[in-house]
Amino acid sequence: MNYELPEFNTELETSDKKNFYRKFFADMRLNRLYFHIHVLKFFSGQENKNQILSLLQSNIEFLNKIDFWTNDLKTNGDFEEFKKICNEEILAVESIIKIYEVRMKKEDN
Repeated sequence: MNYELPEFNTELETSDKKNFYRKFFADMRLNRLYFHIHVLKFFSGQENKNQILSLLQSNIEFLNKIDFWTNDLKTNGDFEEFKKICNEEILAVESIIKIYEVRMKKEDN
């Protein structure tokens, strides 16, 4: 699992930054899927509680790093572009959630 925040060149073109941020979000989604596998392995007895707690601690540490990282984005003037891409990602994830919810309702019927 990758818990590193990306370092980027502030001289990247706007389109490059957008792709850079989108890749970062894709990495975050991949990490969530890896975490899901670890939880499933825990449920099935293939991993222990301490392994899951360690992963959760890594997530907490990652969140703490994000504060510093976003402050750097604000300092170098890239935060507004990053926030715009965040909002696009929110819309994409919300649409994925809606698809799952519809499928889950169909399965319940």
